[in-house]
Amino acid sequence: MKNNFDNLKVLFRDRTFRTLVLAGILITIMGSSRPEKSRGMYPSAYWARKGGWEKCADMVLAGDSRVLTGLSPNVMQKYFPDKRIYNYGFGAAWFSEKYLERVKELLDPVSRDKTIIIGISPHALLKQDAETGQFFEVNSMSDRDRFIEMYLGGLTLFFGPLSFKDAIDGIFPSLAESHVEKTFFTDGWIAVHRDTDTTKRSLRNYKMYYEDRKADPDTIENIIRFVEGCVRQGIKMYGFIPPTCSKMYELESTMSGLDEQEFIRRFESAGGVWIYVEPVKYHSFDGSHLQDDSAIQFTRDLCKKMIQMNDEIKRDGYLSRRDKL
Repeated sequence: MKNNFDNLKVLFRDRTFRTLVLAGILITIMGSSRPEKSRGMYPSAYWARKGGWEKCADMVLAGDSRVLTGLSPNVMQKYFPDKRIYNYGFGAAWFSEKYLERVKELLDPVSRDKTIIIGISPHALLKQDAETGQFFEVNSMSDRDRFIEMYLGGLTLFFGPLSFKDAIDGIFPSLAESHVEKTFFTDGWIAVHRDTDTTKRSLRNYKMYYEDRKADPDTIENIIRFVEGCVRQGIKMYGFIPPTCSKMYELESTMSGLDEQEFIRRFESAGGVWIYVEPVKYHSFDGSHLQDDSAIQFTRDLCKKMIQMNDEIKRDGYLSRRDKL
């Protein structure tokens, strides 16, 4: 017993051992101190799983982060119980041909009621580098990396990089400027709850975007050709503009370069069904993305409008419903 105690004393005098112990303690503190708390799936596992989807859906929700955080497939299934619904939105997604074709690849070829719903955010019409952004990162993962992220997502999150500021905010939450909670769902939705409003900062950023860049005509053509092609293949196509705050809606209406009415006309002429939604009815945490409870309410409202329009189409045939809605 005494020998064991003496051995432990010798071990604790060893600088290498003490350094390893200290490093282990610091790693544990840092790994447990992330200020943004996540629920549901581990984020890395979520993205890896999302990138691997194919031939699995009856209904696909497509768009950028406003769709990603704004539509819950689980809520939609209460209105369309026989459908497998997936949210394939990505942060800063661009409606490139590659992205749109990937959206279609999610549809199950044997589905009897293939449907794609596209949320047209003006920012997603700004031409970008197809090799950047969440969509590219997720879809360029190797099978090996995808496997690691899907099954060891907790470890990759725990040992992932963390800034000193984030660590301090995590250890002392009261010092953080804001608290964000994200829930990653297996159906592709990310529910976000933020306790502070960052609308002013978002408005500044979006204004900077639109001062130098406008909605890209080629990107709009990508969407219209995609709608036409899908309709010819028997795929139902729906479109809408995701809601924002009043100031963001005004900014995008005047600066983004998107002629909303002309786009809707072309979308409908291509065979798509346009869903008119209240542009500023819901609560966003940054003037652009919906708070989780508002996203649930918006999902319900969108489903009700889809059902209403489907009933009208069955009864009257499809014409623009703008004046009626």
